[in-house]
Amino acid sequence: MIITIGAFDGFHLGHKILLDTCKNNAVNKNDWAVISFWPNPGIVTGKISGLLFDLEERNLIAQALNVPEIITLNFDDALKNSSPENFWNMLKNKIHVTGLVLGKDFKFGFQRSGSAEKLAMLAKNDGVEKILILELFDKQNYSSSAARKFIINGKIKDANKILGYPFFIYNHVIKGNQRGRTMNYPTANLNFSREKIIPSDGVYSAAVLVKGEWYCGAVSIGKNPTFGDINNTRVEAHILDFNEDIYGEKIGVFFLDKVRDLIKFDDKNSLAQQISHDLNTCTEIYKNEFNRFALSFEFGRAAGKFR
Repeated sequence: MIITIGAFDGFHLGHKILLDTCKNNAVNKNDWAVISFWPNPGIVTGKISGLLFDLEERNLIAQALNVPEIITLNFDDALKNSSPENFWNMLKNKIHVTGLVLGKDFKFGFQRSGSAEKLAMLAKNDGVEKILILELFDKQNYSSSAARKFIINGKIKDANKILGYPFFIYNHVIKGNQRGRTMNYPTANLNFSREKIIPSDGVYSAAVLVKGEWYCGAVSIGKNPTFGDINNTRVEAHILDFNEDIYGEKIGVFFLDKVRDLIKFDDKNSLAQQISHDLNTCTEIYKNEFNRFALSFEFGRAAGKFR
């Protein structure tokens, strides 16, 4: 089996080069796998402050990208502190490795002492013949770190260019204040992992995946400043042309672009007028942006396996 290894906080376009290389070098299209870690090493070591995607979301992306198998290793103290030799021995005892595809900047083990070149040498000494170390995209422009920075600052379109698909949250709909219903704009209040980064406060255009169907959505992120009675950040999606009860249902909110910052309105009527305007803007963005992402069908197919 050909393998590629990494933390893979989601899969961006740089990672896709690794995946495609594995697939193109496999004896058959399913004879390759991704080796990853959980908990995410960046969270454990403090290198990153938040995840692009939680574990289920990461696996959903892999399904959409047709990754045959993800083998997730427990990132415990033993693995974190392992020598390159011990890491390779553990790996080869778990998997029959016939090929290795790595990014040039791959690091692993105690104090990141293991490198792609070191792992390649160990693999070669054990008879692995197909070893490819790839120079990926410019790390400054195509990296998980760059995507995180864009998302935190609300620059969704820039983040999506790195990912190759819209940044998203895939989780359960939970009870909210149900205030939107009183203005004829009901919202789905979305749960999300507290380790996951979310876009900065504001209103966003989104594509919303519900029960395998896509809808245009307007998403508010923040504490609802007009009413001032919410202490924690919420992600609330108004789904256009949709009126079903979906409490407890898992939905995907795929962010397309930021529409505006959150502001405090004088009263509920002023807010309702602005929401009407926002929905028109979100609809236009949805029409122009969503079909640019060829993976839309694949996410729908993959999500069907996760409900």
